[in-house]
Amino acid sequence: MMNRKEFIQAGLRLSVLTGIVGGSLFLVSRNKVDFTCSENSVCKSCTVFSGCELDKAKQSRQDER
Repeated sequence: MMNRKEFIQAGLRLSVLTGIVGGSLFLVSRNKVDFTCSENSVCKSCTVFSGCELDKAKQSRQDER
């Protein structure tokens, strides 16, 4: 059986853990990346072509080699 001191310590640890996990989830969800093309032009002339993760852009970069 827990005494009062152990109960409070366990509650504080759980609160801190909940805060860390909640804060991490917030930061991760806030930085979601939308993997849809914002340009209607050809990939090679796109401003984000070098860092684009879409399959079409990856294929265009491989075709250049």
